[in-house]
Amino acid sequence: MRGDGGAGVPVFGAPWGKSAGRVRCHPLVCHLLDTAAVAGILAPVLLGVNRWRALRESCAALRDPQLWLALLCGIHDIGKYAPTFQSLNFPLASARLGAWALDDLVLQRKPAGAPARVDTPHGLITAWQVEELLRAWHAPKETAIAVAAVLGGHHGHFPAGQQLRQTFHEANARGAAEWSARRVDLVGEVARLLGLPDPEKQRWADVRLTPDGLTALAALTSVSDWIASDEENFPSPEERFDLDDYAVLAGQRAEAAVARLRLTPWRPPANPTFAKLFPDDKPFPVQELTERLAGERPGPAMLLVEAPTGEGKSKAALQAASAMVRGLGMSGVYVAMPTQATSDQMRREMRKMLKRLGDPTPVHLAYAGAYGEAAARPGDVGCDGDIAQDLLALAWFTRKTNLLASLGCGTIDQALKAAIRSGHVFVRLAALAGKVVVFDEVHAYDVYMSTLLERLLTWLGALGTPVVLLSATLPAKRRHALLAAWQSGFRGCRPGEIEDTVAAHYPGVTVADGKDIVAHPAGVSPVNEGRVIALDRVPDEDVVDWLLARAKRDRCVAVIHNLVRRAVATHAALAERIALLPEHERPLLIAINGTLPLGRRRAVEEKLRECFGAERKARPRRAIVVGTQVLEQSLDLDFDGMVSDLAPIDALIQRAGRLHRHLRDPARGPEVLTITGVTDMPDGPRFPRYLGAVYAPIVLLRTWALLRDRARIESPVDVPGLVDRVYGERVECPTGWETRWHREVVRFAAAVDKDGKAATKRYLPRPDVLEDLDELTEYPQWTYTRNPRKRR
Repeated sequence: MRGDGGAGVPVFGAPWGKSAGRVRCHPLVCHLLDTAAVAGILAPVLLGVNRWRALRESCAALRDPQLWLALLCGIHDIGKYAPTFQSLNFPLASARLGAWALDDLVLQRKPAGAPARVDTPHGLITAWQVEELLRAWHAPKETAIAVAAVLGGHHGHFPAGQQLRQTFHEANARGAAEWSARRVDLVGEVARLLGLPDPEKQRWADVRLTPDGLTALAALTSVSDWIASDEENFPSPEERFDLDDYAVLAGQRAEAAVARLRLTPWRPPANPTFAKLFPDDKPFPVQELTERLAGERPGPAMLLVEAPTGEGKSKAALQAASAMVRGLGMSGVYVAMPTQATSDQMRREMRKMLKRLGDPTPVHLAYAGAYGEAAARPGDVGCDGDIAQDLLALAWFTRKTNLLASLGCGTIDQALKAAIRSGHVFVRLAALAGKVVVFDEVHAYDVYMSTLLERLLTWLGALGTPVVLLSATLPAKRRHALLAAWQSGFRGCRPGEIEDTVAAHYPGVTVADGKDIVAHPAGVSPVNEGRVIALDRVPDEDVVDWLLARAKRDRCVAVIHNLVRRAVATHAALAERIALLPEHERPLLIAINGTLPLGRRRAVEEKLRECFGAERKARPRRAIVVGTQVLEQSLDLDFDGMVSDLAPIDALIQRAGRLHRHLRDPARGPEVLTITGVTDMPDGPRFPRYLGAVYAPIVLLRTWALLRDRARIESPVDVPGLVDRVYGERVECPTGWETRWHREVVRFAAAVDKDGKAATKRYLPRPDVLEDLDELTEYPQWTYTRNPRKRR
């Protein structure tokens, strides 16, 4: 088959691979070589050193398994060498392929004006041909089927068995024996150009890939394909070119393309102690304990750090992650935060740490709207697909590449998508699996998101991914669910098989590894030691007077409302009253909520940090800050006093952590959390309208039943008990509340059931019971979204 194609074109260069938007077509053989070259260089960067090593070891029976895996990635588009694809550009194909192919091209040619999509996309033909090829090379049947599905699914969705059976019957689309023989010859030529020996003489019978290895290979194939589809990286050759020369050139271009993406693994300094990473800070007890436990890890583990606000959990997580990256050979760190604002804040912390180290590694943001200049511009990725593959591929190099980068920080939803059955979910898994993954504020998510988080932790455990979880407050049941999820994945069993025998400590760090779950107690920093938070009440109509009275005493105070409309109303009333004061008595008034335009919000956040942050530049003499939950989670701020709408107990404790957060000084007055937004009635408390859309009413009822007659909260002593009582359903119903209490219990149970079922309809199957790869990427039955805090 080394004769000429049409118009004197060498036969291996005859089939076209890409033609849209190009001066000359890009021969299919060139794209296969481009992709294989990229895969060989990208693999340790994308997958991490350990996962890449495991994938190579699964193919150890082959001489030079790294090159064979690159070949497999390269031949992902071999299905384009078929009448159904080649006829998409009939004039080009008929001229290049010659007379032998003309009848088949005419048969498959689409009439003018017909949609571009064909009955058999090239991915399915790739899967059919690769399975035939590997079985001819004596690979085990299960290996041939699985690898075929991986390569056939490079556009995001693994083909199901029914689709492959249909492809078998569509001989006209894939071509008869002549086309198949030419595809086999083309694969052999690509192998030769890569320097590989005869495939049929290799020990394919001993090659068996695990589900982890298959998902890793799938991710490597797709990302390599995207990079190789950028014409700026891989321009088309002249009409007549030498294939051996092109193979060398493809390797050089691949090195430059991967380097341009700046996806190199992050290397922390040797022995990355807390003192080395944060030389200006004296470590708190939780930070010292986390450092010791992270440094003792001989293998992957999950650390759950629980401590009050102000104990430095974020810096403890960064130090632990750095130590595990260094000690376990991971490729970097991804930090998942509850909001965009907390993501921005964590990114600043990471960048300051790197600057102190003299480390130029960029920290990429990953959340909706966090776009940047495209690092690569793939084109003509899938012109016979049913979705805009070019746009999907481009998206990974504008905002989703932040997941691929060695250091990333973003919102929790970007990570949770790796637990949802969807296109290219294997790329998301690969983007996380080679790193240490940090999840902050894990107490802040509802049933739906928590269910997805547990499934993601199970997969990360199965992939050997170290994890650090951070929380100010966790119910005992929730704590065990998170620990069991990761450990069950690592051990390959059901979460229900992990016994709940650990008595946690607060504050403390709990460690789950391949064998045990062990809880370790930690001390408390001077900021939180013996902290007593007095509880007070103020009616809604008196909130403005309360704030102005405290500000008049040269205090900086805040009010946190649960609803934007309440925050807007309070701010308007304050502005009206402040305008009547003499200029020298007017406090600084700042408003912040989630509805502010992005640019305005960032300016306000910067102003708040300058005035009330840990590194504040000029704290005002008197100030009032009016906000919503963004003050609870998103900003590290310190106030003299606070009014808060009634919220779930864990949220109130979190808000109280903004009182005297950075400095405890009697001159600042007592620490008082003043509660508003609740009116007592004989049949139970009344809350503002629409609050049930933010928090579950039964959780508010339990919280108020606990706190309404309570004068203070001692932190950290009281915190675990209060949280466990509310979320463990161990709060007695007060007299007179019975009817409403029972109604809300029933509603809450129904909502929890609904949210849990919604998550189970979408999430991935457990890795230990995965049977067919298409279970990972089949479309879920329906889409479901939920407020991150609703119905916790």
